[in-house]
Parts: sequence; structure tokens; C-alpha cells
Amino acid sequence: MPKVQKQRAPRAQTSTEQKRARASRAEEEGVEMDFRCKRCEEKKIRCFVETSSGRCAGCISVGAECSLFVSEKEWEEIQVEQERIELELALAEEAAARARRELLEVKNRKRAFARRDLAIIAVQDRAKEQAEGSSAPGGTGPPVVEPPLSEPLADSGWLQADPLDSSFDYSFPLSLPVESDYSALGLTFASPVVSGGNHVPVTCSSSDFLQVPKCCGSRAILAT
Repeated sequence: MPKVQKQRAPRAQTSTEQKRARASRAEEEGVEMDFRCKRCEEKKIRCFVETSSGRCAGCISVGAECSLFVSEKEWEEIQVEQERIELELALAEEAAARARRELLEVKNRKRAFARRDLAIIAVQDRAKEQAEGSSAPGGTGPPVVEPPLSEPLADSGWLQADPLDSSFDYSFPLSLPVESDYSALGLTFASPVVSGGNHVPVTCSSSDFLQVPKCCGSRAILAT
């Protein structure tokens, strides 16, 4: 009987061949990503990801660690960074709220100062208006009226004359105020007296003038 030749079993692939075959399948069946892993980025090659493992064909072919998926270390680092920033933001918001509260308190104090100054200014204005009204002519106070003097009294030339002078005329017109006129003016009427206390007689001349005789050694005085 002829000998039957046995078929040889297929040769087992080496690890390198397996990696290359797997990479070829990833390129054929995988999905090309819009971004690349670090190795593909450095090599400037296209990056096809194997959906079952999440590794790209280039990293599978050489047995390198693919960085398409973010590593646990990077996840931990980014989480710590996020928590740090959130804490800083919370502290900043608290400081901003405290600053806004302090600003409102300052504004309230400022408005209180303004109201106080306006009240003082209003009091000063009212006092000034009252002072000006009382000092102005025709104010609220009673008017001061000075009684007019009669013409003979207004002319004080005869009062200033020397009675010892012989040229002095001692005659007065008959229109000289009488006692009632002095009373109306608030004055005291008295007949002329000499310094010794004796009354000086006054007579009326034919020309309707009062005649006051000369007084030797003393002056004739009209009491006021």
C-alpha cells in the first residue's frame, strides 16, 4: 500500500505576525479618528482605532501603549485640577458677595450723611430768611415814628445865642407850641426860669411876639 502523506499543521504565528495581522484588521475594519494618539501624532500617520480594544492599528502593530483612551493618571490629575478651581471660584464668589454687602453699607452711610447735611442747610436757610426779614425796612416790628418839631424849635439858632449879647433878639412868634403841644410830643412844659429858680415874666408885644426880658448874669431856660 502506498504511504499516505500527512498534512502538516499550520505554523503558529509569532507574536509580531499576530500584531501585524491584528493591525491590518484594525485598518480594514476600524474607524479612522479625527484626532490621533501621541505615537501617531509623532509619526504623522493615520490613526485607526480597534473598537474592541480601543487601541489604534499603529500602536497594536508595535505593541505600544495607545493613548487614544485617556489614562487613569490623567483622569485623576484633571479631576484634582477641577476641584481646585471650583474651590477657588467658591471663595471668590464669597469674597465678591462680602464686598457687595460692604458697598451697600457704605452707600447707606453716604445717603445718611447727605440727608443730615441737607437738614442743616435747610435750618440755616430758614434762620437767614428770618434774620433778613426782621432787619429789612417795613418788617414785622413796629415802625419808629419821630415826632416833627415845630418850626421855632427846629431852628435852634436862638438856643445857641448868648443872652448877654445886646444884639440878640429875644422875641418869639406867637405860634410857639403851648403846653398841649409839648404833651403830645411827650415833653414837659415849663415856663422859663433863671438859674436862681425865679420865673421870668414873658409879655406879648403889639407885634404879636413874646417878649423875654434879658436876665442879668444868667440865661433864660426852657424846660424840656
